[in-house]
Amino acid sequence: MIVIVITGFTVYLIIHLWFFSGYFKSSKLKKTEYSEFPLVSVIVAARNEESNIGRCINSLKTVRYPDSRIEIILVNDRSTDNTLSIMKSLSDGDHRFRILETDTSITGNLKGKPKAIDIGIKNSNGDIIIMTDADCTVRESWVQDTVNYYDEKTAMVAGFTKIRDDGSIFSKLQAMDWIYLQSIASGSSGINRHLSCIGNNLSFRKSVYFELGGFENIKFSITEDLATMKAISKLNKYDIKYPVYENGYIETDGCKNLSELYKQKKRWFKGGTDLSFLGYLLGFSMYITNFVFISGFLYLSLQIYLTLISVKILSDFILSFPFYRKLRIKEIYRIFPIFEIYFMLYGLLLPFTFLFGLKVNWKGRHF
Repeated sequence: MIVIVITGFTVYLIIHLWFFSGYFKSSKLKKTEYSEFPLVSVIVAARNEESNIGRCINSLKTVRYPDSRIEIILVNDRSTDNTLSIMKSLSDGDHRFRILETDTSITGNLKGKPKAIDIGIKNSNGDIIIMTDADCTVRESWVQDTVNYYDEKTAMVAGFTKIRDDGSIFSKLQAMDWIYLQSIASGSSGINRHLSCIGNNLSFRKSVYFELGGFENIKFSITEDLATMKAISKLNKYDIKYPVYENGYIETDGCKNLSELYKQKKRWFKGGTDLSFLGYLLGFSMYITNFVFISGFLYLSLQIYLTLISVKILSDFILSFPFYRKLRIKEIYRIFPIFEIYFMLYGLLLPFTFLFGLKVNWKGRHF
């Protein structure tokens, strides 16, 4: 038992240190100087987002990028609320915006959100596709900052997303969780081991998307962002970047309650089950450290228990703190000890969500 425990903690520490080395590469990626701005298509797929889409559109209106080189495509994914009417009213008069709609047909893997995104891509004019979600707000420099990391070899640039702080501990814990998970994603990308990304701040070359055969050819996943990243990575001919730079993030709302959080985590967990060996190794060591965190005092000496827990907390802090500092996020990491307990609890419980069924509820649809 003690051998398995020590092995798990050792692997956990080594992987985090490895990702920490990847941070330096992701934070020092070179930017491209363009003689002509690339054509960009921003795509927002929305389903029943009447409470969010207005704020998203208003933020997109502030984006600084040459009007002749950008289009913003809003895809209404069969909303049953006022999403479409809000899209029309807020985008009226701004020639950068276009509105598309999905239909009820399902062709192979084209269903749900991937279908909505695919419609946007096939009707786009841009060379670079940049995606965000209806519940997100972006910075004025967001498009330009993203485009700057593209060169001839780059097929995908992933970005950070921060949970808005509404003042509650719940939102702060979610914000820390997202930054920690994205630190793993960016750090792993820095060592060319691409583990994950977030679709609400993701971009790729349209030519590479069609080279893959689009979502028609990519195996359907409820985490279409990760599926796209893995498909590009398997081509083994393009670069995937996850840059870290000052204020380099967009913002989104966190889950409002535990029920929403449960559904989100279950969707992510199911979508991420097709991992690489490194991903499974990280998951294995992560589960061991969390299990020992909550139970180790029952069967380990106090000295060994405290030493192992210190290794776990130090590993998490070493990896995530540089990202907080680089991104200029200062107001949430002060509750790091509370986050460690939060992360441990949901990390232990997450695999058991499948005991309540394999189906995932995603925007009113079951997959």
